[in-house]
Amino acid sequence: MRRVIELDETTFRRLVKLKNHWSFQYRKVTNPRVKEIIEKLKLEIFGYNSSTPASEVERIIASKSREQLEQESERFARAIEKLLISGYDFEPEYSFAEHIAKMIEVLEDSDVAPVF
Repeated sequence: MRRVIELDETTFRRLVKLKNHWSFQYRKVTNPRVKEIIEKLKLEIFGYNSSTPASEVERIIASKSREQLEQESERFARAIEKLLISGYDFEPEYSFAEHIAKMIEVLEDSDVAPVF
């Protein structure tokens, strides 16, 4: 059985944000453009990205104060928040139908409603 739901723009954008958040935190970002943006953000904010050798990452981290690391982390979180609502689909092959089914599964399997 196929159902159709009509949503206003605000609700639709919130659902996209939830789906993107789920892909970013619990699944995998597969959209090449989003992956490219995330890598650029990492390099710009932290001074390294996923292709930087581990020894270089350790050296960069060791050269920064705790306060600087916290500021960078907050800046990255804000940038990701903007990216979540940017209109990009982080994982195009993961459909809204699959995501809604997953949200229902989580709700049914939990005593406490999760925050998506």
